[in-house]
Amino acid sequence: MGSVDNWWTFPGFRIELVATGLDKPVNVSMAPKQADVMLYVTELYGQIRYVTNDCEVGTFTEGLLNYKPDYVLPGSGESGVTGICVDPNSGDVFASMIYVNDEKPFSRIVRFYTTDGMSVENQEVILDGVPSTFNAHQVQALSIGLDGKLYVNFGDGYDNPEAAQDLEDLRGKVLRMNLDGSVPDDNPIKDELVYARGFRNPFGAAWRRSDNSLYISDNGAQSYDRIARVESGGNYGWPPDMRYGSLFWWTFAQAPTALDFAQDGQFGGRFNDHLFVSLAGPARYKAPLMKGKKIVKLGLGNDGRVLSYDDFVVYSGEGLAMPVGLTFGSDGMYFTDLYGGGDIYGKKAGGNVYRVVKIKEGEGPGKALRY
Repeated sequence: MGSVDNWWTFPGFRIELVATGLDKPVNVSMAPKQADVMLYVTELYGQIRYVTNDCEVGTFTEGLLNYKPDYVLPGSGESGVTGICVDPNSGDVFASMIYVNDEKPFSRIVRFYTTDGMSVENQEVILDGVPSTFNAHQVQALSIGLDGKLYVNFGDGYDNPEAAQDLEDLRGKVLRMNLDGSVPDDNPIKDELVYARGFRNPFGAAWRRSDNSLYISDNGAQSYDRIARVESGGNYGWPPDMRYGSLFWWTFAQAPTALDFAQDGQFGGRFNDHLFVSLAGPARYKAPLMKGKKIVKLGLGNDGRVLSYDDFVVYSGEGLAMPVGLTFGSDGMYFTDLYGGGDIYGKKAGGNVYRVVKIKEGEGPGKALRY
């Protein structure tokens, strides 16, 4: 079971445990407000779980992988079900994942049709056949833009970085498509899904309403993890340069994963339009680290430049927990801890979903396990 006592957060806020007992929860996406389901979580090794408004956990779909992960982390155990987003109009769920064909890994995106939000009525593969790897750098974040299109982050395939510059290869790109997988008429390259290129391992994606722009996190080799604002037709330099086109970069590797903006007053006016980024850090190490195992807060200017940088949530326990998934709901910021207090080598980990809320005036700093 997760413990809020293993996490520190910024003064004036508190952390609550929303859901526990998850197996390697990766990304999290909020459900439409009118639904009984509050949010969805991808579990790396083949499931999508839902959490209701009463904090009950259920299985939305399972058995999504047609291969057995070998649990080598970091390494081939990093592949599986990763990205997730929800169509705010239909409530349908989109997820990205790896599958195997003729003993080779490929990436695909699946749309899950649902009426009640808790079960799948039908499913449709809207993109597949993209060569991948078991060592991360696969298809990553999914997001629905302010234009209603589906945006997809693709890693470069790990052992083929040149793919990021090849316009005939979907790897190392951000793709833009209609919700049925077809090419929009106004894409930067006619009849092509490529929206921007030159990325290495772009894990996270978030939309900033104030400038109508997509921001992504991209992981470097040993250094220069970065944040970039993605523009139509842009080239972001990889390979070899991880700094080209970046708004911000870390000199030493931090493993940035999911990110999102506070845009609806959840944290008060002081932090509105600030960017929050999960820094996972290295997978193998326990206990707090200087690099990673935290969520940072970035204040941005109108042009996207970083004006301030603060630690916002920091893991203070002695386990393997690392923040990975992150999103804002109407009542606070939600994040996953991937391994929780569990084991990365073959055993089910006790992963969790937490929520960070602003303490109201006159309210004590107490920690609640459920709300």
